[in-house]
Amino acid sequence: MKSKLNYALLKTISYRIFASTLTFILVYLNTGHLEIGLTLSLLELLFKPFLYFFHELVWLNIENGIKQKSTKRLPQNLTAELFPVSKEEKELAYKQKGMSIWFTGLSGSGKSTLAKLLEKKLFEMGHQTVLLDGDNTRLHLNQDLGFSLEDRFENIRRISEVNKLMNDAGIITISCFISPMDEIREKAKSIIGHENFLLVYTNSSLEACISRDPKGLYKKAIENKIPDFTGISSPFEVPKDAMVSISTETNIEDSFLVLWEAIYPELTLKK
Repeated sequence: MKSKLNYALLKTISYRIFASTLTFILVYLNTGHLEIGLTLSLLELLFKPFLYFFHELVWLNIENGIKQKSTKRLPQNLTAELFPVSKEEKELAYKQKGMSIWFTGLSGSGKSTLAKLLEKKLFEMGHQTVLLDGDNTRLHLNQDLGFSLEDRFENIRRISEVNKLMNDAGIITISCFISPMDEIREKAKSIIGHENFLLVYTNSSLEACISRDPKGLYKKAIENKIPDFTGISSPFEVPKDAMVSISTETNIEDSFLVLWEAIYPELTLKK
């Protein structure tokens, strides 16, 4: 919504400058009076932008309301199927708990690095895993979403539903998503299930993330080339309920050991 408002404002200004210039030219050509042309074009430039912007704002709100109403409309005549093999039976077969390990933190804080190490170790031990990464899902499943707050919520909602499906199949999911707001993370937890949700916070400082900047994103964000970038032009709320908080500013092997000792006991079936 914020980006659309900025677009509407820019559109208003550019259109009024063009229209007022045209008004001045037409009045001058028809009357031959420079003062009249300037007066009318300036009055138009001062007052009409407010009317035009108000008109744009009203239609943006109408459009947003229609979109929200359509997304909340539940499909009719659907019934959840009951499957012949339960989650518990699958967990026994796989010798693991179907759970979600959710990495949150700034871009460049080490989420993907730790997640890849975790999946590799679990796989080598014979566990069934799926690794979900923010960029990969946005290239495919969520390619229609941007980075506004509304789109971030929808991004996490979809990924959370994927996590739940995988967990119900007895599979361990490892998700790497900035998920910057408490409300967004709570939404993920409520969909996946509190008992199946393990939150890992990679708490590397903003300065460390900027110095790494593996994709050059911080540089672009600081130069205002990327809007709504977490840590620069969009906020990140530090999670208060993370199961484990890890910095990757030290030795990565030590960081992974902290993660492993905290996470692995939660994934094993209790005898």
